[in-house]
Amino acid sequence: MLKNKKKEEAVVEQPKEKPTPAYLQPDYPYQAVGAPVGDLDNLEKGVLYEIWCEKCKMSIRSQGQNIKDRFEKMRETGCIGCRNKDLQIRLVNMPANAEGNRGN
Repeated sequence: MLKNKKKEEAVVEQPKEKPTPAYLQPDYPYQAVGAPVGDLDNLEKGVLYEIWCEKCKMSIRSQGQNIKDRFEKMRETGCIGCRNKDLQIRLVNMPANAEGNRGN
């Protein structure tokens, strides 16, 4: 006769905090640089920017032709993570951006 063996369940520990996305880690090569962009009319097409929330560290990246519309919508509703309305647009340091295509 076979004995009933208890199945040992593997205990998987849940991370206490969500992992930080790679592009927000200090060693990631394409960091946001410089002061926040003040004039949304100076955003350039094809240049990568991010909408940044200082409160919850949320970041959304997109090109200049899209970021302005998203930023204006988020100003009304607030950050998607914490509803903070104090958001910034920052230029992302990409090789294509470094060739003189600055958005500020």
